[in-house]
Amino acid sequence: MKKNVVVLTIAVVLVLAVAWAAFGQAAGGGGQRGAAQREAQMKALAAIQEQVAKLKTLMEAPQGMQGRSFQDMSEEERTKMRDEFTKRRDEQQKVFASIDQELARLKGGRQLMTEHQQAMTPLKELLASAKKENAKETAGMLEKLIADRQKQFDEKMAAMGYTPDQLERMMQGGPGGQGGQRGQKKQ
Repeated sequence: MKKNVVVLTIAVVLVLAVAWAAFGQAAGGGGQRGAAQREAQMKALAAIQEQVAKLKTLMEAPQGMQGRSFQDMSEEERTKMRDEFTKRRDEQQKVFASIDQELARLKGGRQLMTEHQQAMTPLKELLASAKKENAKETAGMLEKLIADRQKQFDEKMAAMGYTPDQLERMMQGGPGGQGGQRGQKKQ
């Protein structure tokens, strides 16, 4: 149980640290856009707090068969315990995914784009090296890895309300890509 409390505490501290950093970066927005951005951030923070409360409830919930050895249980009790564990783990994963999505909203599209490009740079450099060395199999594997990561990023951005055109403008630094959140759809 202590391990769960430590994990929960660390998760909460990380969430708050990222939220604080995102608030600090976005504080420079002005006018109507700044107010809308701040409102979206407040909604994201509220959603994170709700998810952290769910996670805390999941971790504090009593676990069945406490104090009994797994070996002393009947096959039916073992199956029930495995099912409960699997269900709890799946619920925790859903909560973590939701928190991750809200943290992405706090960061904003421009910062996510920058992080994605920085993460992809070494892969693209390896791909260029593999092609130069005529390592076709390695190049093929790298191309697949790059395509998979790009697809995941595109799906994440689409879930946040960004269109492919908006992402392209952000990559090029053009209208809608300058200043962070301009290219983002209202949520």
